[in-house]
This record gives sequence, C-alpha cells and structure tokens, in this order.
Amino acid sequence: MTEGRRDRAALAALAAAALASRLLFRIDYDEDIDALRFALGVERFDVAALRPHAPYYPVVIAAAKGLALLGATPRGALALVSAAAGAATVVFTALIAREVAGRRAAVFAGILALASPFLWLSSQKLLSDMAGAAGTTAALWLCARARRRCREAAAAVPAAPGVAPAGEAALAEAGEAALAHARAARMRTWALMLLGLGLGVRLSYFPVALACLAVIALGEGGRAAWLARGRDLATGVLAWLVPLVLIAPPRDLVATTWVQGIGHFTRWGGTAITVSSPLDRLHGVVWGIWANGLGGAWPDAPPARWLGAPLLAALLAAPLAAGAVREGTAPLWCIARIARVARAAREQPELWASALAYFAWALLGQNTAYKPRHWLPLVPLLVVALAAGAAALSRAAPAAARRRALRDVAPAAIVAALAAQWLADAISLARQHQAPSPAAAIVGFLRGADGDPRPVVTRDLDRMILEGAPGRRAVRVRGDLELVRAVEQAGPGGALITSEALSREARAALAARGYGVSLRFARPRSRYVDALWSDLALLEARPVAPRASQAHSLPLRGAPSR
Repeated sequence: MTEGRRDRAALAALAAAALASRLLFRIDYDEDIDALRFALGVERFDVAALRPHAPYYPVVIAAAKGLALLGATPRGALALVSAAAGAATVVFTALIAREVAGRRAAVFAGILALASPFLWLSSQKLLSDMAGAAGTTAALWLCARARRRCREAAAAVPAAPGVAPAGEAALAEAGEAALAHARAARMRTWALMLLGLGLGVRLSYFPVALACLAVIALGEGGRAAWLARGRDLATGVLAWLVPLVLIAPPRDLVATTWVQGIGHFTRWGGTAITVSSPLDRLHGVVWGIWANGLGGAWPDAPPARWLGAPLLAALLAAPLAAGAVREGTAPLWCIARIARVARAAREQPELWASALAYFAWALLGQNTAYKPRHWLPLVPLLVVALAAGAAALSRAAPAAARRRALRDVAPAAIVAALAAQWLADAISLARQHQAPSPAAAIVGFLRGADGDPRPVVTRDLDRMILEGAPGRRAVRVRGDLELVRAVEQAGPGGALITSEALSREARAALAARGYGVSLRFARPRSRYVDALWSDLALLEARPVAPRASQAHSLPLRGAPSR
C-alpha cells in the first residue's frame, strides 16, 4: 500500500471513530433557549418568531431539515449535523497539522482532536457552533495546503544568481511550478467560497473570512485581486442569502435583524459594552481557552486534569525547549525564536491572521466572559500547535544513535498520556451531558407539577416554559422592580422564580416585603458541561412575615430614578 493510500485509510478510520464517539452520547432535549429555537426552526422556519434567532443560521437549518425529511426528529437531525461536523473538524485538524508540521504532527493532531473534551462536547450541542468550526477549519486547511504547494513549487525551480535555466528540463520545471500555482489559486477560491457559505452557518465567525480574504488579496496584489477574491467570498454568501431573502418576508427580516443586532451589543450579547469589567473578560480568556478549550487544570475542574496539566504545558513549551537545545546560548535562542515565529507567519499567514482577528473579535464582541464555546474556532489551531510542539521534540538537536529512539518515543508517549486523560474527561462530561440540563430539568419539573397554579417569574426561560410546559404561566421580567411587582401580584400563594432572574437586591426587597425565598427544585451539573446555567434552580417566594417598611428596602434595578 502506498503512503497516500495509507494516509487516506487512516483519515477514514479517524473520521469513523470521531463520528461514532459523538453519536454514542447524543442528546434529545432542549439544553437552553438557543437549542430550543434551533429545534423550532427545523420544525418551522420563521424569522419573526425567532425560529431560530438571528442571524437565523440558514445553512444549518437547511441541512437539518433535509435530514428531517429522511425521518429524523428535529433534535435528532441537529444531533447528526453537529456530530458530522465534529468528525469533520477532527479530520481537518489533522490535515492542517500535516501541512504545517508534517505527517508525524498530523498523527498527533488527529489523536488529540479525537480525544479533546471540548471538541467532543461541542459536537453534541444542538447548535451551530460545531458546524461553523468545521467550515473554518476546512477553509484554513485549503489555505495551508495552497501555501505548501507554492513553497514546494518554488523550491523545485532553483534560481542561481546570473544563471538562466535552459533546456527542456527547465521548461518542464517551470510548467510544473505554474500548474502548482494554478492549483493553489483554485484552492484559495474554494476556501473563500466555503468561508462565505460558512457565514450562513455561523455569522459570528466572520473575522476568519475577512482575514483570509485580506491575506489572499494582498498576496496576489492589485485591485483586480481584491475584486476577484471578494467575488469568491460573495459567491458563498449569496448561496444562502438569496434563499433567505426569498423565504423570509423582507419587513420581518429587516426588523428582527435590527432588534436582535442592537440587543446583542447592548443587552444580552455579553460584549465589552455589557460586560465591561477587564478582569471578567480576562478571566473569560484564561478560563475559556485553558480550562475549557485545552482541558487544562482548574480548581473546580475534574481532579484528573492536574495529571494532564504538566503534559499539556510540556507540549505548549516544546518548540521553545527544542529551540533552546539547538541554539544553546540564550541570545541565540531568543533570536531563533523570533525568527521562527516570523517565518511561521510568512509560511501560513492565513492561519495566523485568522487566529488573531477572531481572538480580538471574541475578546470584545462575544460573551467569552461566561460562554467559552465562543473560543471554539481557535481550538483546532491550538491542537495543531500542541501536535507541532510534540513533533518539534522529535526533531530536537542531533542525538547519539542510542538516544535517538528515546527522543522519538518520548513525544509520542506524552501525546498518548494526554490523549488518555482527555478521553476519560470527555467521556465523563459527555455522560453528564446526556442528562437534562438544569434549564431542561426545571421545564420538565414544571410540566409534571400541573396542580401548582403559581406563576413562574423568569428572565430568560419564558419561551422554554411556554413550549415545554404549556399549562404553566410564565411571567417575563427585565429588572428587579418588575420581579418584585410580579411576585406581589401573584396572590397569597406567592410565585415561583427561576434563579437567574433573582438578584441579591431583589431578594432583599422581597424579604423587606415579608416574603421568604426557598429552593423548590434544582438539578445542577458541572459548569464544564453548562458554562452559563450550571447552577440554575427553581425558587419559591411565599409570604412568611408582616410587610416591613419600604424605607428600609434596597434600591432595585429597573426602578425609576428619584
């Protein structure tokens, strides 16, 4: 069997293993309000009714609808889409590593991507994140492959100073180089079209598309390059935008998009405008990338992660350590590191530009303070970095023959040990994920408690309650003052309250009005499964004491200014 056929067989086996592992722990419930809207969108697409919410994810909904036509349930169809996207991401991660650091790095990347807890769990969410990451990873692989082909073509045609190549051999080499450049250009065309199509999967991944467009157009030079490459990206966008405009009423599309866009940046999107604390956002970066994306150790994370943390740190530091071994002295080592980073940026500018552009956008424009899933597009590139680090250890400074075997085995052993720890962690989290989320469990509890006539006061779960427990009355509130009024208007029996709606100020105000707040129902789980609502609970507020003077109550959010 040739090397190419072995590689293709290995990739097919890797894809099959990834798909089977993701499907093994698939879920069939609405994990949160976003997942509910996706399922509703597969049942009946409606922009005005937020089925799903903006930007409507038309490519994902269309793919899931296609599977639904074949007999899958809406949630089953979304599970298949996410699982297939997760398997594709694993494969393309290995392929990027192959282009960047060679076949050995590709093997390491495939193993680590298959075992990654974050990639595994993201593949089981009934959302668009994994499908979007699959698209960006595939496009970046095409860009990386195009760069490698151009380098190989340039290396195959040496140009000696003052010597002009002649003869049929030189003409053949020049023809091969031209053909390689033409193939690379086509790969970039496909990459940009795929990124344009991917904006209909996950619009928030647009920095990757814009970064690749800019790098490719700048590299090719001239206004014509910008127009041609812009056309490639627009072709992918029009493939989903035209059907969306034809299906959705224009007035609903414009009005809903405007309201949702303003709301994302000013109310619920978790951007730097609404979560402005630098410490909170910095914590979101470190906790999101290290403890979630890379499965690193954290005080409340699974204890086994402390065993894998040194291995993870070793792979991250491997290129630096390998450079120190080769260069010997500190000044030469520092110069070599700077030169290596610059050379890597020149060799694969699309990867570096995309990573930096998306990092900046996620840092400021996404809810990375509380939702680590927004770091997902960077995780395949981080896995590639780990694999390249392991491969760099194998290529460390010249060694004696008797030490060469140990030099080659040590990186593989580190990768295998980290992958084993990741795999155990991933299976544990995936099993926890199969049980209903805290939000879904609360909806199920309310559905089964039909005899309780009390209203449910909530900030974010009203749609889930109306869809999952249609016999219950959900009262949506936006501030503390509205919450207190809703409880007072509920009558002598009091009201139920979902915990995300109850602030300390509102609790104090209820106590001042003679209400006691106690736990009614809760099914918490690890925040590495549910980052935002891991401890969501259903509370009850009942009159238990005479009403205190309002003069002693605390000021409430949403109360009129005096």
